[in-house]
Amino acid sequence: MTELRTDGPHSPDYTREVGNVLAEAVRTLNYATLGDCPGLEYPDEADRLLRDVTTALDRLPQLLEQVRGWLDDQALAGVVGHDQGKDVARSVSITGGALISAAGHLVTASGILRDATAETSHLTGRADDDE
Repeated sequence: MTELRTDGPHSPDYTREVGNVLAEAVRTLNYATLGDCPGLEYPDEADRLLRDVTTALDRLPQLLEQVRGWLDDQALAGVVGHDQGKDVARSVSITGGALISAAGHLVTASGILRDATAETSHLTGRADDDE
């Protein structure tokens, strides 16, 4: 398994590898919560999972903004090309707009999940706990 190191060293290969780990982590959670949810036994586990997913959503806008900024800087430095010969500045601008939009949707999704966890935090494993 890939060791996650926030303090580096960072490299293009490591960055791609961590991006893949993120995608595979979501895939694994999808399987763990499929059908009769073999990866969940009690409501507090669902609550904790939703809170962790919310934290991930909270962190993604920063990632998207940083990638957008990096692409802008690279395009301004003249080191970005386009394999179809299209206008690089336009492509980078469209990409930047899409990343900003995606970041905004992630912030919205995070808020909606916070609303959900405000309720799941009170769920118990037994119906008679409601009394």
